[in-house]
Amino acid sequence: MSSKTDEQEMLKRLRELEEENARLRNATKSNTGAKLTVTEGEYKGHPTLTFDGPFRSFTLGLKKLVVLKEVWPQVEVFLNRHAKAQSGQSLTNDGDDKT
Repeated sequence: MSSKTDEQEMLKRLRELEEENARLRNATKSNTGAKLTVTEGEYKGHPTLTFDGPFRSFTLGLKKLVVLKEVWPQVEVFLNRHAKAQSGQSLTNDGDDKT
C-alpha cells in the first residue's frame, strides 16, 4: 500500500507542477508589454541593481556595473551593430541619458 500512496503523492505533485508551469507561462505572455524597472538593493551588504521587465529578472553588483560603465561605448557599438543586423534599425537612446 505504500507504493500506491507514493504514486498518488507523485501524481498530486505532478498536477501542482503543471498548474504552476501554466501560471508562469501565462504570466510571461502577459508581461511582454511590461515596463522595465530598476530597483536598488543589497546582497550580503553590497549594493546591487535588480532589473525587472518582460524578461527573466537579473541583478548586477557594483563591480560589474563599474566595468559596464567603463566599456559602455563598446557596448553601444555592439548593440547598434546587432540591432541593425536583426531588425534593420539601430538602437536609439530615449534622450534621458544621465551619465
